[in-house]
Amino acid sequence: MYSIVAQGALAAALLIAVILYYRARAARPWRAASILAVALVILTVSDTTVRRADARRRAVSVASLRKDLPHLGLPQRGYAAASRCQACHPSQHASWHRSYHRTMTQAAVPGAVVGDFNNVELTSFGRSYRLERRGDEFWVRIVDPDWEHDLVEQGVNPDTQDPPPPVWKRVVMTTGSHHHQTCWVGSAESKELFNVPFVWLIDDRRWAPREHVFLRPPDFGRSFDRWNDNCVECHSTPSGRELADAPHFTDTRVSELGIACEACHGPGEEHIRANMNPTRRYALHLGRTGDPTIVNPARLDAQRSAQVCGQCHGLNLFKGSAQRAGIRYKPGDDLRLSRGILRGRIDNVGPDEMDDFHGSRSHMATQEPTYFSDRFWPDGMVRVSGRDHNGLIESPCYQGGRLSCLNCHAMHGYASRAGQLAAGMDSNAACLQCHGDVGARLTEHTHHAPNSTGSLCYNCHMPHTVYGLLKNIRSHWIDSPSVAVAQATGRPNACNLCHLDRTLAWTDQHLQEWYRHAPADLAPEQRTVADSLLWLLTGDANQRAIAAWHMGWEPARQASGDAWMPPYLAHLMMDPYSAVRYISERSLRRIDGFGGVVYDFLEPPEALRARRQQIIRLWYQRQSALGVQPRAELLIGLDRQLDGSELARLASQRNNRAVDLRE
Repeated sequence: MYSIVAQGALAAALLIAVILYYRARAARPWRAASILAVALVILTVSDTTVRRADARRRAVSVASLRKDLPHLGLPQRGYAAASRCQACHPSQHASWHRSYHRTMTQAAVPGAVVGDFNNVELTSFGRSYRLERRGDEFWVRIVDPDWEHDLVEQGVNPDTQDPPPPVWKRVVMTTGSHHHQTCWVGSAESKELFNVPFVWLIDDRRWAPREHVFLRPPDFGRSFDRWNDNCVECHSTPSGRELADAPHFTDTRVSELGIACEACHGPGEEHIRANMNPTRRYALHLGRTGDPTIVNPARLDAQRSAQVCGQCHGLNLFKGSAQRAGIRYKPGDDLRLSRGILRGRIDNVGPDEMDDFHGSRSHMATQEPTYFSDRFWPDGMVRVSGRDHNGLIESPCYQGGRLSCLNCHAMHGYASRAGQLAAGMDSNAACLQCHGDVGARLTEHTHHAPNSTGSLCYNCHMPHTVYGLLKNIRSHWIDSPSVAVAQATGRPNACNLCHLDRTLAWTDQHLQEWYRHAPADLAPEQRTVADSLLWLLTGDANQRAIAAWHMGWEPARQASGDAWMPPYLAHLMMDPYSAVRYISERSLRRIDGFGGVVYDFLEPPEALRARRQQIIRLWYQRQSALGVQPRAELLIGLDRQLDGSELARLASQRNNRAVDLRE
C-alpha cells in the first residue's frame, strides 16, 4: 500500500504523460508513440522505486514497533506459535482467529487500532493530549511516562510536580476489542509499557478518560498503569516475566500477544515435532485417542478443565517465586500448586507464602483493607467480571465433579462470539444435560410459562450480579433465589432483578408458596417500596449500577414495564459515580420517546442537573403515551405524580461507602 506522498507523485507523473501524449498525437503520431513508451518506462521504474521505498519505510516502522513490544517467543519452554497450528488444525485456527481472545492484545497496526486518531484533542485531570495517525503509525502527545514512572518509584505523586513539556510517543500495543480498547506506549529506558489514560468506547465511538469508565470512587484520582506488572498475566500467551530487572519486571517475555492456542493447550513444540510423522497423525485420527504430546481441555476432568480457564478468569495469588520468575502454570496442571485461589478468603495460601503478595504479609489488611469487599459479596460470591472460575468452584454442580466451563462454553464451534457459548447453550439445554428431570416438569418447577424468560434456568440461578465494563454479567456461582440471602448480603435477588416493579415482600410471598421458604423478617420499606428502588435510592454504587443496568435489560423491561423508569434513571444521572451515570443514560435511551435525549455522562454537575430536569419534564408530558399508572410501590400517586418527599427521604439514606470493584 503506497503512502499518500507516493500516490500523489505517481498520479502527477501519469497526468503529465497523458497530457504530452494527446498534444503530440495529432501533429506527429510517431512522436506520440515515443512519448508513450518513455512514459511507460518512467512509470514502471517509478512504481518499482516507490514500492521499494514504501517497503523500506514499513520495515523501519515495524522494527521500531517491535523494539518497544514485549519480547516474543518462549522456545526454551517449548512454546511455538498459533501460526504453526494452522496447517493441521485449520478450522480450529479459524474459529480462534475470529474470537475476542485473539484480539485481546495486539500490536498497534492498522486494523487492530479501532479508536479515532484523526487529530484528536483530549483532556483529563488538567492535562492535554493529542492523537494523530501518521500513515500506518499512531501517535500521542503525552507527558513523558518515564518521568512519571521515576517519580512513582520514588513514592512521589507526579500530580504534585510541574511536568516537563509533553513528548510524542508512538502507540505500540492495544488491549481490548469488544467493548473497550486502550492503548500503550513504550519506555525510552526499558521494556515497560505505559497506558494512554483514555479508553475508546467501541459502541459509542468516543474516547473517555480511563478513570471514568470503571466503577471507582469519584475522588479516586488519576492512576498510573503499566502493562508489565498486571495486564501481562492474562492478556498474553503464556504470561511470564523472564529476565526481569528486579524489582520492576521490566524485561517481559511472552510467547504471543493475545490469548492463543498454547494458553489453553500448553506448549506445542513437542506436539508439532511428533506429528511431523504422517503415520502417527493418521493413527491418532483413526484411533480417536488423545495425544499425550498436547493438552486437550475437553479430555481433562472437570476440575483441571475449569482451571485452564481459571488461570485468567479468576482471582488468584501467585505462590512462592512464581510471580518473579515467570508464571509456571501449564494447562493440565493443578492450578492450586502455583496459585492461591481466592474464595472470599485466601484459600490454600500458607502464612509464609503471604510474604510473596506485594512483599508483605499484612499488605491486604493495611494497604488494601477493602480487598475482599471490593471483589466479593459478603457471602463470598464474586462480584467483579472476568472472575467466573471463583464463582464456578462454589457451585454444587462443580463440587459434585460434573460441571466445567466446557459444559456451556467453547473456543471452537461456538454460536456466540461474545460469550463463547457453545451451540445451543443459550437455552435450557446447558442445564438439562444433568437436570433432565426438571425439563420434564419445567412449568411446575419455574411457575412461569414454558417459553418465557422466567423459565430459562440461568435467569433464576445465574442472575446478573457480577459487574464489569459498564455492564452486568451472569454470576457463575449457581444458586437459587433467596430473600434471606438478599437481606444478609445486599445482593439483589433474581426475582426482583426481573420484576423490578415488585417489592421484596412480593418475592418473599411467592418463594414461600412455591418452594416452601421460611418467611423473612422484612423492614417496613421492603414491604411497601419496589426492591429495585431501594437499591437505586439507598444502595451503594454497585447496587445502583445493577439497578440501572437491569432497567435496560429487555426481559426485565417486558416483565416490569418501563413507563415508570425515566424519572429514576434521571435521578441516577446525577450520581457521583460516572459509571453509574453512563449506564443510566444507556438504559434511558431504550425507552420509547427518550432515545433522542441529549446527555453526556462527563458533563459538569450543573449541566447534568439541567438534563435531569429536562427528562423528568418530558416524562410528565409523555405519561399518557407511555401508559403510566398509579403504583404505590413505585412512589407514583393516584394523580400520577411522584412522591417527591418519600423519594428524597430514601435518597438521603444512600450508602456512600467507597466502591472500587477492580474490574
